[in-house]
Amino acid sequence: MQIDILSPFFNMLPTPIVVLHNSQPSLNHPFVFINQRFVDVIGWTLEDIPDKDHWWVTVYPNEDYQKVVARQWELEMLSAQETGKNFVTMQVNITTKHKGVRRFNVFTQFDFVLIPDHYIVVFEPL
Repeated sequence: MQIDILSPFFNMLPTPIVVLHNSQPSLNHPFVFINQRFVDVIGWTLEDIPDKDHWWVTVYPNEDYQKVVARQWELEMLSAQETGKNFVTMQVNITTKHKGVRRFNVFTQFDFVLIPDHYIVVFEPL
């Protein structure tokens, strides 16, 4: 798997990242890689968040805020599709494992060219 080849590169990055497998038609995409910086800053591991369903309830435990983020995400996705962008950027509050709630810029690229059928999410602490 190409993730294994790229994991040393991902782990040297100074920003938290995750890689997900775009397992269509399911929308519950599995997390296949979390870099060490993600664990250091956000705290969650693959065991904690093995897929998007676990992600939503873990990092957005407040259902009302979860709905706000989901709606904002949908709007950003529609905007990206209309403008031909292959990424979405949002600012969100994320519940970390050990440091409470922190604010991040979150960048999601839809098709990660280096690994077909996968996409990468990058988190920039604010």
